[in-house]
Amino acid sequence: MRSHFLLAVFGGLVIAMITPMSIAAEGALAVIDGNPVSYAEYEQFAYAEARQTFYHGAPPEGEAFIEFRRKAADKLIDRKLKVAEARRRGMQPDNEQIDAQLASYEAQYGHEERWQREGDAMLARLRGHFEEESLLRQIEPILREVPVAAEGDVETYYHENIDKFTEPEKVRVAVILLSVPPSSDESEWDAARDEAAAIAESIRGGQSFAEAAREHSADPTAANGGDMGFMHAGSLNYAVQDAVSDLEPGDMADQPVTVLEGVVLVKLEERKAAAIRVFDDVRERARGLWERDASDRAFAATLARLRSESDIQMDEEYLRTWPK
Repeated sequence: MRSHFLLAVFGGLVIAMITPMSIAAEGALAVIDGNPVSYAEYEQFAYAEARQTFYHGAPPEGEAFIEFRRKAADKLIDRKLKVAEARRRGMQPDNEQIDAQLASYEAQYGHEERWQREGDAMLARLRGHFEEESLLRQIEPILREVPVAAEGDVETYYHENIDKFTEPEKVRVAVILLSVPPSSDESEWDAARDEAAAIAESIRGGQSFAEAAREHSADPTAANGGDMGFMHAGSLNYAVQDAVSDLEPGDMADQPVTVLEGVVLVKLEERKAAAIRVFDDVRERARGLWERDASDRAFAATLARLRSESDIQMDEEYLRTWPK
């Protein structure tokens, strides 16, 4: 079996070699200010994107696949524009680090038959890739730089994004779980529901919910009387959430709830309403979020400017194809 490294390195080349090329003379998916981006490089890039994006690296089909191809091409072009900007600013790759990386790969994979046949070409391509990575590490923080946030900007951001500074509703719930293995037949589930109904009747007759939980519950909270503590409402099992949504504190749900683990009796102990945190308490978090969003906007604006200032020609039809 070939190593994952060789799959990643050679996979794009194999795809490119068997894909029809509609700009045969140049052999380029795109030309950016006179600099070609080959089909082979694009396919390798798209291959790596698919492995990172999709389960088992399998891309979607139909229009979703075409959209993925287009986004991968745009991402590769953005990469090339950033590298060109780094070079325009006089930045240089860290060649010492690159030499060490190449030596490491050669030592690790030099025994592979394909490496022995194509190692020189592979090292040249890897060097180009590592040089770009080195330049990207230098240029991207600069392209994301934003001025220090003024106090007024941070407070305005807070008010315009108040949902980010709102503590969601919390509920304190107690449960009694009667465990039923998922593979059980319906008679076992019915027996658990009958037992839950009998326990509920005992609680309505005067037994405390906590005592019943300690006596009957299979949930880890049994020792605490079934008390699960405060939880964000959205983090509860949806069926449990639905059961407590209309309860008042101190009330037990009328009917037991069926969950994956079995049958549950649910009681709402307390409810804390959603609450907006005051600005002074979240000032630093608001500043950090403002800086992140401002940085993202600056980065997007810079990429848009670089695109507008560049002559980019793209083989759009190629992006709608897939090797047979």
